[in-house]
Amino acid sequence: MSELLRLENVWAGYGDAVVLEDLSLSLAAGESLALLGRNGMGKTTLLATLMGATRLRRGRIFFQGEDIAHVPSHRRAQAGLGWVPQERDIFRSLTVEENLSVVARPGEWTLERVYTMFPRLQERRANLGSQLSGGEQQMLAMGRALMLNPKVLLLDEPLEGLAPLIAQELLHIIDRMVSEGRMAVILVEQHARQILPITRRALVLERGRVVYSGDSAELLRDTTALDRWLGAGSTEEDAAPRKAPAERIPAIEAIHDEHRALAAILNGLSHIVQDIEAGKLEPDYTLLASMIEYIAEMPDKLHHPKEDRIFALLRTKTRDEDEHLDRLEAEHRDTVHATGRLDRALVSYVQGGAANFPGFRDAVRAYIADEWVHLNTEERHILPAARRLFDADEWDAINADFVRNGDPWSGPGNRYADLFRRITSLAPAPIGVGGQSPR
Repeated sequence: MSELLRLENVWAGYGDAVVLEDLSLSLAAGESLALLGRNGMGKTTLLATLMGATRLRRGRIFFQGEDIAHVPSHRRAQAGLGWVPQERDIFRSLTVEENLSVVARPGEWTLERVYTMFPRLQERRANLGSQLSGGEQQMLAMGRALMLNPKVLLLDEPLEGLAPLIAQELLHIIDRMVSEGRMAVILVEQHARQILPITRRALVLERGRVVYSGDSAELLRDTTALDRWLGAGSTEEDAAPRKAPAERIPAIEAIHDEHRALAAILNGLSHIVQDIEAGKLEPDYTLLASMIEYIAEMPDKLHHPKEDRIFALLRTKTRDEDEHLDRLEAEHRDTVHATGRLDRALVSYVQGGAANFPGFRDAVRAYIADEWVHLNTEERHILPAARRLFDADEWDAINADFVRNGDPWSGPGNRYADLFRRITSLAPAPIGVGGQSPR
């Protein structure tokens, strides 16, 4: 990869105070760098220096081969340096979409792509910046930086102050951006074990000087060096003893229950389509529409957001499930399109009658076959891994988050419970209690 950014013997700070001393580094296009060190060691100052927000006393800064040491900050942003500071600095009086659009520059990072990366922002697109949670503000700050279509993204402690589950969700998004390798990323974070697994190289600062520059994986294995440079909390040995989870984990039970409900709908839909094809049942379009509505709505709005939080945390614990997680997450993102194909097939069947039944039948069978694989992967691989690797405190946070998200069974006006009851009342025995007679 070609060199994108280089610092040579940089001395910089604020006013008369010198923070960075004789600092040199290089970054290739598409490369990822973990910038580590205790508080006050110069990490934020280094990012500010790259953006021209400090006093450069000595040294040179090259970006894409040009010396930018004396280029103003706004010109550096235009050239391709995207900065997400600790303070986030969003426009609180503008909507989410206005925050993103006002800085947009031509390139592959469009509004649509930012919304794909941060679905929460699309949901809150009409909300003011002041109405967002801390995690949503951080996502907005990152999305706004991406709208500049930077060649280097500078992230200054993006997980600071966020609830654990939101932090894990954001860490997973950062991991995806780093894995794509389309832009270089410099990531500052206090917790080394969170970011070393998702970056290629690491740089450790001690009193403004570089004490380590090398491979992230090698540093992660060197627990003695991590202890010396980063102190308590940098390694598992420094952390409090792992608290084992209880035998009964409500979050896992909730997912099992929601899987069983979804499986019942899929199984019922399969039998109904089979009986229609065999001439044993007349088509009940209201029943078929209700079943497809449940399949489309409940997982996407209620079930998948819960699982996505477990997926994000699991990625920080192990790489062994990455292949499964990649596929499951892609299928979650494709839910609307997949169920949309079922909707269109049903509309065609309703409009065209028996002549269009084969197309509907094939769409249903293809969807159900894929969904069985999806559910089995979660039950056989993901949930057992999460049970094994998450500690009690992590499960307590997930359990509380699941309660806030609600379930498809309880609460007044629960549309999923009403929908499930409607399906049960319409479907013929033994699937439901409906009174539809065979042909």
